[in-house]
Amino acid sequence: MEVSTMLFVLFIGLYFLLAKLRPDWAVMLLLASLPFYQVRFVVAGIPATLLELMILVSFAVFCIFHTKFLDIIRRKHTWRDIKETRAKRGTYPFALEITCLLFLSYGAAAWAGFSDEALGIWKAYFYEPVLVFILILNVFKFNGKTESNGNILEKILWPLCLSALGVSLIAILQRFGLVLSPENFWPRVTGPFPYPNALGLYLGPLVLVMAGWLIGNLRMSNVEYRKRVLKSWFLALTIVLSVTAIYLAKSEGALVGIMAGTAVFGLMWHFSCSQYGKFVPIMAVSTMMILIMYSPLILTKLIPEHAYLDSGIPALDYAADKAALNDLSGEIRKQQWRETWEMLKGDNRWFWGTGISGYQEAVAPYHQEGIFFNIDRDPDFRRKIVIFDEQYKSERWQPVEVYLYPHNIFLNFWTELGLVGALFFVWIMIKFFFTGIRYFKPACELPGRGDPNKFLNFGLMGAMTAIIVHGIVDVPYFKNDLAVAFWVLLALMSIIKLQGKDAAGKSSKLSG
Repeated sequence: MEVSTMLFVLFIGLYFLLAKLRPDWAVMLLLASLPFYQVRFVVAGIPATLLELMILVSFAVFCIFHTKFLDIIRRKHTWRDIKETRAKRGTYPFALEITCLLFLSYGAAAWAGFSDEALGIWKAYFYEPVLVFILILNVFKFNGKTESNGNILEKILWPLCLSALGVSLIAILQRFGLVLSPENFWPRVTGPFPYPNALGLYLGPLVLVMAGWLIGNLRMSNVEYRKRVLKSWFLALTIVLSVTAIYLAKSEGALVGIMAGTAVFGLMWHFSCSQYGKFVPIMAVSTMMILIMYSPLILTKLIPEHAYLDSGIPALDYAADKAALNDLSGEIRKQQWRETWEMLKGDNRWFWGTGISGYQEAVAPYHQEGIFFNIDRDPDFRRKIVIFDEQYKSERWQPVEVYLYPHNIFLNFWTELGLVGALFFVWIMIKFFFTGIRYFKPACELPGRGDPNKFLNFGLMGAMTAIIVHGIVDVPYFKNDLAVAFWVLLALMSIIKLQGKDAAGKSSKLSG
């Protein structure tokens, strides 16, 4: 047996014991190890990653040893007992969405012919992230031993914070040559990931989550001052290092996403106890979601091609080019969207999509090998590219590959899961925001406005905003760590919702 195989077997064996003895620690280690999806191997002929094996082991061990499963096998607990106690158990937040997601995604895998790639993606991006969601909501309350609210949330937040810190340190060390970095991206750093944008996609939302946790911690008055200060300094340091790593990766989408998330954070905070209530936040969220859905249309059809702002202020012109996607990466994105739309219009793909993992093959007949890029910001570029010589054309020719996804959050889901699947994910994100907005007033009315859940709630909504905004030009879900992180955000929001219900129930009993 090779040394690597022995180490792998030893790790899984120890992780199994950890999951059996301390399932909460096992889930915490899992959350801290999201980038471990890059450790790949084959088990019984099936490709797998270390991350997904940790998920499957954690879930299996929890179901077998920390539920009534063994009692059912031994006939000490019957199915009738389960049915009778079902009414006493609370309903999962997002329960209907989970059922529909698994149904839609499995149908998309069927539409792709149940290929190995389609089933692998379904397993890693849909099935296993849902298992993590279920684990988080159950494992910290197993055997009826409910912990305090803060401890539950912190057991989820600390691993994410430590993961962000480790990823950021690797990226910063790469910049100083102390850790190897992929040469084809230098001087951009990548952290432990294979390309720079993966770093921004992972760290961007975590920055907003940690910011909400930090502000809530600063406003707590029932925690020892020294502990509160030490935690605040650690969180602040992690946030600074994470933003630094994103900057060194030159992940502009992540930086814009963080700025948008910060704006939403401030908006929610301002209106949390405002006389205008929830109307303005609801309108803001609705408008944002509509703009995101129509972003490919707006940026390719409504904004004229090769129209540039010439204000005489370089910084302003640069910002305008970025917003209109007039830079090279933006023009490549717009060309991807045009090709994707032409592909969707044929063979009923507008409704069914391409099936999971079917985008590259489906879009290939519509793909252009490259684009002419207007490096001079010349308003007469279109005419010149036709009448000028070959040297002029070759200097402005940019080859374009066929990517795995259209690089737009709505089109990504549309092509993979069909139109219904895309609209379904829009609904999940809308429900996420409305769940957070719903608890504005309870957070304001309950004793102690310094309750950290209030600001963590805002941080979560800011994080989802960062995902959506970055997703206008990238793929913020279809990657092992990002899919799990998305459902971790939903789990955190679900816990805040459940705790809000508990607090409201206790309040009504006291008033009664």
